[in-house]
Amino acid sequence: MTVPAVLRTLARLSASEQPQRVRLDLTRTAGLVWLGADEAAWRTLTTDVEPPAWTPAPWTPHPGRRGAIDRLASFDALHQEDRLLRLGWAFLCGPTAVDGRRRRVCLPLVSRPVRLRPVGRSYAFHVAGDVAVFPLPADRSKAAELETRLDRGEEWIAATLAASGFADVPVLGPEHDPRTLIGGDELVVVAGAGLHAGEPVVGTERGAALRTWARRSGVEATALAALYSSALYSSAEDATAGDSTGEDVVPGAVPLSPSQRAAVVAARTAPVTVVGGPPGSGKTHAVAAIALDAVASGRSVLLASRTRNAADVLGEALRRAGGPVPVLFGDSELRHKVAQELSTGLAATSAKGEVDRLDRNRRGAVAAVARVERAVGAALRDEELVEAAVRFEALMPAHRAVAPLAFGDGVDFERLHGVLRPRHGVFGGLRTRWALRTARRLTGAADDVDVPDLEAAVRAAEQSAAQIRVAANGGTSLEALRGLLAEEDARGHAAVAAWLAVLAVSRRGAGPRRAVAALATALRSGRAARRRALTDVSTEHLVQALPLWVGTLADVEDILPAVPGMFDLVVVDEASHVDQPLAAPALLRGRRVVIAGDPRQLRHVSFVGEQAVREAVTAEGTVALADRLDVPKVSLFDAGAAAANVHWLTEHHRCPPHLIGFAATRFYEDRISLLTTHPSIADADCIDVEHVEGVRDDKGVNAVEVDAVLAHLRRRIAAGVRSIGVVTPFRAQADAVEQALLDRLSLDEITTGGVRVGTVHGVQGSEFDEVVISLALTDADPPAAWRFANDPTLLAVLTTRARRLVHVITSAARPVGLVADYLRHAEVPPTGTGGVAPSDEWTTRLAAELAALGLAPRTGYPVGRWRVDLVVGDRASAVAVDTRPHPDGTAAHLARWRALRGAGWRVHDAFPSRFGHDPARAAVELAQELAPRPAGSAVVTPVVTPGRAASPGRPEPT
Repeated sequence: MTVPAVLRTLARLSASEQPQRVRLDLTRTAGLVWLGADEAAWRTLTTDVEPPAWTPAPWTPHPGRRGAIDRLASFDALHQEDRLLRLGWAFLCGPTAVDGRRRRVCLPLVSRPVRLRPVGRSYAFHVAGDVAVFPLPADRSKAAELETRLDRGEEWIAATLAASGFADVPVLGPEHDPRTLIGGDELVVVAGAGLHAGEPVVGTERGAALRTWARRSGVEATALAALYSSALYSSAEDATAGDSTGEDVVPGAVPLSPSQRAAVVAARTAPVTVVGGPPGSGKTHAVAAIALDAVASGRSVLLASRTRNAADVLGEALRRAGGPVPVLFGDSELRHKVAQELSTGLAATSAKGEVDRLDRNRRGAVAAVARVERAVGAALRDEELVEAAVRFEALMPAHRAVAPLAFGDGVDFERLHGVLRPRHGVFGGLRTRWALRTARRLTGAADDVDVPDLEAAVRAAEQSAAQIRVAANGGTSLEALRGLLAEEDARGHAAVAAWLAVLAVSRRGAGPRRAVAALATALRSGRAARRRALTDVSTEHLVQALPLWVGTLADVEDILPAVPGMFDLVVVDEASHVDQPLAAPALLRGRRVVIAGDPRQLRHVSFVGEQAVREAVTAEGTVALADRLDVPKVSLFDAGAAAANVHWLTEHHRCPPHLIGFAATRFYEDRISLLTTHPSIADADCIDVEHVEGVRDDKGVNAVEVDAVLAHLRRRIAAGVRSIGVVTPFRAQADAVEQALLDRLSLDEITTGGVRVGTVHGVQGSEFDEVVISLALTDADPPAAWRFANDPTLLAVLTTRARRLVHVITSAARPVGLVADYLRHAEVPPTGTGGVAPSDEWTTRLAAELAALGLAPRTGYPVGRWRVDLVVGDRASAVAVDTRPHPDGTAAHLARWRALRGAGWRVHDAFPSRFGHDPARAAVELAQELAPRPAGSAVVTPVVTPGRAASPGRPEPT
C-alpha cells in the first residue's frame, strides 16, 4: 500500500469535489450600508496593520443610517467568533450566469473583516482579518499581485474582473447604491465601499492539491503514512531529531492531570497519538502541553483545527502558557499581535548566557519541587510507621530484646533492610549468610534468632525511631509543606515557560534571523502576499527559529509551503468533525501526528456516497484500507483510533454535577470523573424548564418560544450575566431568534450580555456561562422532527455547552426519547454528592466524633478520580481533610493534593499522631481550626487547573 495511492483515493473522495452553494447576494444576510467614497472605509481596507502605529479609523455616519449600522454591529456581536462583519469595495451586482443558471448577485470584489465599535456618537473601524479578493482568481500569483496593488481606479477593477472570468462590465461611481441595481437588467460594478455581513462560500480544489501531493517525493515518511500504513512506521531522522533534555519535562509550563500527563508522554515517541475526552476534560489544554513538551525537546509543531475560532483559542492558550511565540499564519485577529512581538525583539538572538541562566533556573525550580515532594514523602512514611508502632506497641519490649542495638540512635535502617534481603545468583546462599551475620552484629541479635524475628524487630525499631521524631515535632502536620508545594509548583511552571520562550531564540543563526524578519513582514501582508513570502523563506530556518505554528486546516494548504515532513509533529484538534481529505495536507507536512477530539459529539458532514467510495478504492488499489477510507462515515478521529489506542481524558473541569450528569450517564457511560463536586455546587439545581404553549408554523418557527427566549435574555442581562448562548436544534428557529434579537434588543444589551445565537451544529466547540435552549418542538410535530432532535450526538453537544446554568424552553407537554429523559433529569432536584465508608479505624472514629459535635462530616468524598478521606463543613465552608497517608503512596497523595487545589478546595490534615491518637481531642481541635472564616478573609482564589488555562472559579449555587 503506497501513500500516493491513498492520496489519489482521498482526492477522488474530497468533499470539495461536491457542488457547493455559494452565497451570491450578501445584502440578504443582514443588509448593506452603502458608504460610497468614504475615506475611513478605504483606509481601513487598504492599510497594512502594524500595531501600535496603526489606530482604529474613526467614522461618523449619516444620522439616518444609525439604525441599519447598529443592526449590522448587533449581527456581528451575535456571531463574534465568526467575524461576519465586513467592509467591501467595488460591488458586482445585477444578473449573471452561475453554473448555467441566471442568478442575481451582489458581491464585493474586495472585502475585509472588521469590528465596528461605538465611540460616543460615532464609530471606529477595527481591522479583524485579511483583505480578500472575490471572485477568487484561479491564478494565485495574479491574486497576490491584485492584492498588493489594490487601487480605486477602473483599471484595477477591470483587471480583477478579467482574472475572475468577467469582461466588459460597466463601472459606476460611488453615488450609485448597489441595492437598487441588483434587480436591474445589466451586470455592473459600483466603485464604492459598503458595510455588510457574511462572506461568499468559496470552495478550494482540494482534490487537485492532493493529486499534486501524490506526485511528490518524501510523502512516505510523513504522519499521513503513519496513519494509513499497517507496518510499524519509523523514521531514522525523527528518532534522532531534537535531543531530549535528558529528564522528564512533565510537568512543564502548564499543570497537568494524570490522564493529560499520560497523553503527553505517549506523544513523545508514538507516530500516531489519539487523545479523546468529553467536553470540559481539557483537550485543548492537553494539546497545548503536548506542543510545548515537543518544543522542549527541540522539535517543531504545527497545530491545526477546523475553524478560525478554534485556531485562535489554541493560539491564545499557547500565548498564555508563556512559552515561545506561536505563529498564527492564517486569517486570525491574533496574527498581528504575533507580528508585533516578532518585530519588537524576538528577531534578535538571546543575550549571551541567557539560555544557560534560565535553564539553571528551570532545573533549580524542578529540583525545589522534588525536595518538597521528598519531604512530604518522608513525613507520610513516618506517619505510617507511627501508626504501626501504636498498633503493635505491646510487642515492643520483645522486639527490643531481639535486636537491642537497632533501637539506638543513628541507626541506618535502609542499610539494615538491605543486608536482610536474601541474595540470589552465584554463591547466593553464602552471600546471604554473610549478610545475615552483618545484620546480627549491627543489631546486637543473638546467633539463634530467626530471620523473620530479626526482620520484625528491625521494623519495630524503625517504627519506634519514627515515633520519637514525630513526637518531637508535635505530630504530623503538612500545612506548611502544602503551601510550599503550591508556591514551588507555580515557580516551576513559570521557570519552564521562561526557558522555553528563549530556547528557540537561542538557536537562531543568521539564516533563522532572516527568516523571522521575513515572517514578521509576511504576517502583516495580505493572504496571497503572505503565501508567496512564505514560499521564498527557508522552511528549515523558519521552524528552527519559530517552532510553534497555529492555523486552520484550510490555511495549512492555502498558505504554508508544500514541504513533506516540514514539522516534526502535527496536532489536529476537533478531529471528530474533520473529514480525512481536509486533514491530509496537514498530515503530509508532519512526521508524527496527535489527533484530538470527542467521538460522542457531532460528526463531519460528507456528501460522498457509498458507491463513490467503492469506485475510488478499487480504482486506486486501496481496497485493503476501504474501512479506513470510508470518508462519509470515518472522521479523522475514527481513522486515528483505528491506527492507535485512544488516550481518554477522564477528568471533567467545567460544569457542576447537575449540568454534566445527564451527558455523563447517557453518552459517556460514566467514564467521566467530576472534579466539580465541591459541596458548594454539588446539589445546585442548574437546569430549569419553562413550559409554554407554542406551535411551529409552516416554516418551522415557534414564535411563542422566540418571545420567551427574548424575555429570559432581558432578565438575565439585567441580572448581570455576561455570557449567554441561545441554542436550538433547528435552523429556522435559530434564524427567527436572531431576527427577534436584532429587532428588539439594543446593541448595548447584546454586547453587555455576551449573547450568541446558533444551532447545535453552530455552537459545537463553544461554551457559555448560561445557555438558553429553545427546543421549538410540539406534541403535534412529526416523528422525523423528534428523531432529529433526539440524535445522541446532537444532544451530547446541546447539553454540555453551559458552565453554570441552562434554561430550557419547550412547548411539548409529552416529549419523547432522549429529549424527554433530559427534561426529566432537569426536573429532578440534584442531591449532594455521596461518599463511601472509610476503611480505617481512625477516620471512622474521627468522623463519629465530628458528627457528635454537629459538623456532619462526609467520608470517602469523590473528587475526580480521588476519594477525600473526610470533608468537614458545608457548601463554601467545606474543607477536604487528609486523615491518613494515601494507600497508593506518596505520588498518589501529592496528585490528590494538586487536583483538589486546582478544583478550588481548601485542604487540611488530621493525622492521628498530631492528636495523640485521640479522636475526641482531634474533633474538638478540628472544629476550631476549620471554623468558617470571617467574611472577606477567605476567598477561593482563581487557580490554574489542568483542564483549563485558567479556572473561571466555581459556579455559584442557584
